[in-house]
Formats: sequence, C-alpha cells, structure tokens
Amino acid sequence: MSDFEIKIEQYLKNLPSDVLGLGNTKSIELLDMFSGAYNLNFHVRVNKKEFIFRINIDQQSGLKNQIEYENNALRFLEEYNIAPKTYYVDNTLKYFDFGILIEQYLEGPHLSHEETHIVEAAELLVKLHSLPLVESDFIIWQNPLEATVNFVKNDMLNYEAKKTHDKKLIRLAKEVMARTEKDIEDKHNLFHADSLNHTDVVLDNFIRTSDGLRLIDWEKPRVDDCTYDICCFLSEPPQLWCSERALNMANRESFLNTYSRLSGIEKNLLLEKTRIREPLVSLHWVFWGAIKLSNLRDSCTATELLNAHEEKISRYERVARPENIERILETL
Repeated sequence: MSDFEIKIEQYLKNLPSDVLGLGNTKSIELLDMFSGAYNLNFHVRVNKKEFIFRINIDQQSGLKNQIEYENNALRFLEEYNIAPKTYYVDNTLKYFDFGILIEQYLEGPHLSHEETHIVEAAELLVKLHSLPLVESDFIIWQNPLEATVNFVKNDMLNYEAKKTHDKKLIRLAKEVMARTEKDIEDKHNLFHADSLNHTDVVLDNFIRTSDGLRLIDWEKPRVDDCTYDICCFLSEPPQLWCSERALNMANRESFLNTYSRLSGIEKNLLLEKTRIREPLVSLHWVFWGAIKLSNLRDSCTATELLNAHEEKISRYERVARPENIERILETL
C-alpha cells in the first residue's frame, strides 16, 4: 500500500461512522485510484458502501478554500440530481497536507460521441443552467465576454513566462485575439451572468449512471452566461482531451437544437454567441495543455501529481498542438 492509502484507511477508521451514513467503519477496502490534473481520487468501499476519497493536491479556481468551495457546490446541487452527493469535507490540513472531500461514487460509463449521448448532455446542461441562484454563493463573471478575454490573456502571459514555451503558439493566439477584437467590443452586451456553469464539461466528466446522467469534478463552477459550458462542450481542444477525434457537425447540430428547444433560447442567438466565444474558450484549453507540458519539461509539476501528468502527456500534446489554433483561424 502507498503512504496515501495507509493514511486514508486510518483516516476513515477514525471518522465518526454517522458521517458516512454507516453503523461503523470496520470494513475498509481501497479499490482503485484515479488521478486528475489537480487531485487524487481513491475509490473506496466502507461496509459495502462505495465512495470517492478526493485529495486536492493543487487548485485551479484561484481559491485558498478550493475543497470547501467544491463541497458547497455539491451541497447546493444535491436536490437536483445533477452531481454526486457529498459526505464530508476537511480543509484543516491536520492529517493530510491537502484538502479532503468524501463524495458519492458514481458507477457507469462516460459519455461518447453517440447521438443520444450528445442530446443527453444538452438536456443536463439546460437543467443546470436553469437552476435558481437567489441564495447561492458562487464566483460570478459579471461581464462574461470581457472576463473570458482576460482569462485567455492571463493564460498567454503564464505560458509565455515558461522556459519551454512555443513562440508559434503565442503568435497564433495573438492573431486569434486580434481577429475577434471587434466582435468582442460590439457584442459583449449579448452575454449575461445568469446561469450556473460547471466550466469543465468534457466527456470524461459526465457519468451515465442507472439513475441518469451526472456531472462530476465540480472544482470551479461559477455564475456565467450559459455559453461558457456550451462552448466548452463544443470546442475542439477540450474534446481532444478525452478523445482523438472531435464532434462532427451533426453532433453539434443535435446539441444546439436540443439546447435551444429545451431552454427557449432562440437558436440563431445561441449560434451567434457561440461563434463569438468559442475561439476564446478553445484558446484557454490550448494554453492549459501547453502550460501542463511546460511544467513537466521545466520540472514544475507537483511531486504528488507527477506520475499522473506523465501518463497524460499524449492528451496534453493533442490539446496544445498549434494546428488547433490554426483551425480556429480558418473559421474567423
């Protein structure tokens, strides 16, 4: 057993049994481990009940209380059958050096490019984006389009500061930003911070359970225009994170038709907003992958996540290819 596994077993034994809704915690099995880009997720069975024991090694939200923010999001979503149930959060750093979250284990396959799966994703996102936010406490991008531009500019600066950055990637990205500048200036009023967005809606974050489709990895939800999630789902770079191929035009059409019909948002408006914002979301993903690669090359990756990132090099390379930006430029 690894040091983490030994500590997890002891940690679970010391938890009050009622925290997990169990009579006791005598029987503990560690079944598997899944490494995310920022966390380690252990699939555990306690008295025949299964959980995910999540160790938050790094954070991508910019928040010091990252794990508590994720837990609060899951609490908010609990009654809507969109996300896993959360059981316990620990950000004291007393037993582990990192934040801890224990949540429901969801059994089932991820989404694929099948037509029915694409439609199901649109249905779930409409449900998410229509949730009431009166008493919520989420990060808000008040000016969604302007915030996306600043997000990408910050990505570019962070990447340019890396020793092993690719100048071609930066040059191509600046050309995209220049070509989209007028649309961003003229059309920013189309975008409104009125929906809860997951912000990482890649195929791997959807689980098709026996109780319906669910979304996992709620590390950085925020209130935004619905088009952030839509663009994330439709953009080629995030799709390439999960697959060697992207959605085809028929997939895109099915998704947008379903989303428009169920949300009541006119399809032409969705198309226009997606056209404007999708290049920016794509650039964010390209730089995300490129920064991860540079961190590995520059020996800046967290030790606890080094193996996980090394195993994902081919994924990062697919996302960070300059050709991905060249294809964006062909559409502008």
